[in-house]
Amino acid sequence: MAAVVRPRPTRRQLAVLRAYIAAGSITAAAHELEIAESTARQHLSGLYRRTGCANAAQAAYRLGRADIR
Repeated sequence: MAAVVRPRPTRRQLAVLRAYIAAGSITAAAHELEIAESTARQHLSGLYRRTGCANAAQAAYRLGRADIR
């Protein structure tokens, strides 16, 4: 059986993930990045789909520290 190849997250998706992890909330991350909260949620949702993750902690672990810095 062939491995599932998922596209890599975009730079913006990684930036939102970094801000979310640092800030602790989507609202604070969106404010820091000067984007709407709904936009931040969309970026995280897209990142979760691309990585096959259910949440930010799982995405950060799966992507590894080097990718989210």
